[in-house]
Amino acid sequence: MKKTRRGWWLVDGLLVAAYLLLMAIVMPYLRESHTVQFFPNGLYSPMGRVMVVPGGSINETIYRADGWTRSLPALLTVALLPLVRPRPLVFAGTVTIGQLLIATVHASGDVRYAMLVAAEFCLLAIALAWPRRTSAKAAVLIGAGGLASVVGFPIGASQLMPTHVIVVSLLTLVAWLIGSSSRERRAGAARQRADAAAQAVANERLRIARELHDMIAHSIGIIAIQAGMGNRVIGTQPAEAQKALRAIEDTSRDTLSQLRRTLTALRHGENAETPTDPAPGLADLDKLVDSTKHAGVLAIVETIGIPRPLPGEIDLAAYRIVQESVTNVVRHSGARTCRVRVEYEDGAVAVTVSDDGHGVLGSGGTGFGLVGMRERVHLVHGTFSAGPRPGGGFLVSATLPVPGGFGTTYGTAKDDEQDGEQAGKPISPAHPAPDPNPAVTP
Repeated sequence: MKKTRRGWWLVDGLLVAAYLLLMAIVMPYLRESHTVQFFPNGLYSPMGRVMVVPGGSINETIYRADGWTRSLPALLTVALLPLVRPRPLVFAGTVTIGQLLIATVHASGDVRYAMLVAAEFCLLAIALAWPRRTSAKAAVLIGAGGLASVVGFPIGASQLMPTHVIVVSLLTLVAWLIGSSSRERRAGAARQRADAAAQAVANERLRIARELHDMIAHSIGIIAIQAGMGNRVIGTQPAEAQKALRAIEDTSRDTLSQLRRTLTALRHGENAETPTDPAPGLADLDKLVDSTKHAGVLAIVETIGIPRPLPGEIDLAAYRIVQESVTNVVRHSGARTCRVRVEYEDGAVAVTVSDDGHGVLGSGGTGFGLVGMRERVHLVHGTFSAGPRPGGGFLVSATLPVPGGFGTTYGTAKDDEQDGEQAGKPISPAHPAPDPNPAVTP
């Protein structure tokens, strides 16, 4: 049966009462005793010095409790551990009363310090579990009890009083500082983990938003243009209308496939099959050019340098930047042609998309496209710029560094090299293709 709050208070109260009762029972056994020893012939040191004159006596203080009895106050203090987490101040107050009770019978120093050390371990647990304000109050109560016991009922000679005060204060302060600082470190680590988890969720949400925007915006733009053209010519040019419908069908199927792959990746943790289709990359620019051509814009691709395999995130980012830039040309620029330039540098790949259209920044769009491209480049530590060209048109440029340079083999680079060697032909670098569209200048 689940205990009520009053029931827990009753149990804790009984525990405190039992503690104080047992301490009261133990107290008489810890009391100091005094004996008088007489020396009829006196007492002398080995050097012959008189320590007690003949007929004199010495008053001795002795403790009759055995070791087990002397350890009982410390064990009873540890027995109060169930109070540490739910009621730290009740624990501290009870221990303070116990310290004073033991001190009133002038118990020996080892009994008092053993009890104090047990209380300090419990204080350490309080500081680990409770906020600093509560644990500081508990430390003050326990420390005050220890100081009152040694000041009100001194241990040994009075010259040792400052030493006892310093030791009791240091023990209490050190126990509280260790527990409190450990709790702060754990809380800081928990906050960092929570922040990292939230940041990871936000980054993943942004990544999905970028993927959906770049993928769907391009496809829907192509479909809209093809649908409009087909609607206009379906009565007069059935062949052109059929070509437009075919382009819409192809684009729709491709978009559906990419959406299915994206959704499969999102449901990967729900026992869905692992996506096997590769993510798009610069090798898929031909398909992108074909779909753009159906929308009435001729995209001219120029490759400079040796095409080499790229890391997946770099390849995808470069492709998405080209895709979004070409989509913007189709939807907003009014240009009939655009130029895509891919340049493989020593440790980076640079993509540039330019057109000779209106060249107005932010016209007719939501702005998510440029923001998404900038975020993609930022994630791979690259550089990005976009804006109207001085001579007219619009220019998007991004440079994406390749981690480790092209000296690292990615994907099928090794296979390509082996294929070239097997064919007995050296791999020749690609030469810049001549500009087939002089009207569009970089």
